[in-house]
Amino acid sequence: MEQVSAELLGSPLRYELDGRSDDLLTGGLGLEGLRGPPPPFANPVRPTPPELRRRAIHSAYRGLVDTSDAGGFGRLFGPVGDARVAGVEYLLAIRTPGGAGSTTVLLQLPGDFDLKNPCLVAVASSGSRGIYGALPTAGEWGLRHRCAVVHTDKGTGVGVWDIDRGRGYRIDGTLSADAADPLMTFVPPLVAELAEFGKASPHSLLFKHANSGQNPEADWGTYLLQAIKVAFAFLNRELAGVRTELLTPENTVVLAAGTSNGGAAVLRALERDRAGWISGAVVLEPNAVVSGRTGGLSIEYGGRRLSDSGIGLYDYTSLHFLYQPCAVLAERDAGAPFYAETERRRPELEAWCRTLQAEGVLPAGPIERAATAAREALVAAGIVPAALALGHFNIATHLWSAITTVYASAYARLPPWQPPCGVGFAATDADGRVRALNDAEAASLWADGNGIPPTMGIALVSRGADGERRAANSGSAAEALAFAPDRILAHAPAALAALPAGRSALLAAVRAGQDEVVMTARLGNRPVMIFHGRADGLIPVNHSSRAYYAINQRDRGGRDELKYYEVEHGNHFDAVLALPGFANGYVPLQVWMVRGLALLLERLRSGRLLPPSQVLRSRPRGMVAGVVAPLGEEHVGMLRSDPGRDAITFRNGVLSIPD
Repeated sequence: MEQVSAELLGSPLRYELDGRSDDLLTGGLGLEGLRGPPPPFANPVRPTPPELRRRAIHSAYRGLVDTSDAGGFGRLFGPVGDARVAGVEYLLAIRTPGGAGSTTVLLQLPGDFDLKNPCLVAVASSGSRGIYGALPTAGEWGLRHRCAVVHTDKGTGVGVWDIDRGRGYRIDGTLSADAADPLMTFVPPLVAELAEFGKASPHSLLFKHANSGQNPEADWGTYLLQAIKVAFAFLNRELAGVRTELLTPENTVVLAAGTSNGGAAVLRALERDRAGWISGAVVLEPNAVVSGRTGGLSIEYGGRRLSDSGIGLYDYTSLHFLYQPCAVLAERDAGAPFYAETERRRPELEAWCRTLQAEGVLPAGPIERAATAAREALVAAGIVPAALALGHFNIATHLWSAITTVYASAYARLPPWQPPCGVGFAATDADGRVRALNDAEAASLWADGNGIPPTMGIALVSRGADGERRAANSGSAAEALAFAPDRILAHAPAALAALPAGRSALLAAVRAGQDEVVMTARLGNRPVMIFHGRADGLIPVNHSSRAYYAINQRDRGGRDELKYYEVEHGNHFDAVLALPGFANGYVPLQVWMVRGLALLLERLRSGRLLPPSQVLRSRPRGMVAGVVAPLGEEHVGMLRSDPGRDAITFRNGVLSIPD
């Protein structure tokens, strides 16, 4: 850790928040404001930094957690009792380790910071979200428990560049055309190739995660360690004269926490933290990448035994992209979320099946046979049936085309003027035609966007047979074939032979990038808790948390204090739990973020051991008088010191997960 460089760029931005009109926890909105509509801008085309901050906080809460009272918000997690937190906030730009870009760091120091028992919570934004993208998950617990909180956007964030207008966003969300401003979130190489691309593909937009050419995932752990280092420097600056002894990792409890790929960033930081600056961690549903490290290991679950676990994110994403649009037709539970949307799009999805049949990827015959074969291919690849039930939702939200495109570009370190398979990003009109982003949309994008298209009227776009660029959010079967690694198509040699010539070079570059991000599962002797929902339809448990835990148990033999907890009815997206079909079928993982952090802090301060790895027997809320019942603590399961038959065990290279 001592060797981590954390060079500041430009001047830090400092805010003092009174805890009434504005605050660290809710942006001054309070509990009901977070549940309400987005806070407006006085001038829609020129919002102020405080307005953008407030809007970004609102957007983060609404995008990450269920903000309804029935869903537990304000009771079991979130600003409990309408809590607001006064304090000081810093926004900083930090140079990336390679010096070719920057990350954003946010430090929040509550006014009631516990000087006698100092605590720092270090968090990373989930997905491709901006700097407030972990406030509603781990950050809120820290602020409510008198801890300072430091955030990193881990080199992704809502860094968008409009090629037409030559402008992007500063770290405070304001638009700027000053490419030399050190507080810009993302500026692409302003070279002739970019100008030519802009002329050939007008109205194109670039997103930092996809188009920075940096493969940011390779340094996610370092970015979090940089944030911790900067946090101590600025905390000591703020507390000078208030506390005589400097804060250091030796006298401060440092809890790292994150959700989804923010959780993966935490695990990566633990693996790189040789000096032990991080005291312990709580991680939800991480996209842990351990491809190539699971040799000799197997996972037993639901009467199955999987020996090929731990395939990489790009591999299982492109696998879903190829098969799930057809496989979803074999998911016949009419009560499943978004089932009606699948029925509406049935002709389009059947056409996808027929394309794969024609290429020899799926067997010939009735559509039902093809759909069943597609579903079986996913199950055989280690996708658990509980996760497949959410396929209707995945297809309706264009999940796989978006993630495959972004990660192909990032892993391959493609320059922005070379979009993978010709799939780029632009705003589109009602007919799907590419258009310019208008001033009001551009002004709010930093606050409202999620860092990855499709978002806020911006779509994935590609050229049709007529040469015109149009929205292509769902992708096509032909596109899915082009993105699919060879191993997925090994049984269809004719399909492989017919694919575009440039595909092999792209996939080789993607493979090299994915090899850069393979993790070790070596965490050091400190308490770490991983929670994952069994029904996670985005990050499959067999290829992430289960595989990561198995490798750790094999290689570390219990020397690391890592515990794995699997939530029986947990999915990936807590924010959708208020929607029909979700609330009565799934439970939130956010409750386990706040419970986990409390248990972790108790472990570190009192020495009480964490409960052993186990399945958490959750139960959905169900219906009362036609209305989904309010969420209670009893619905999310209970950690037991003696889990009995629910214990998750590892013996002789086999990880056993109770059904």
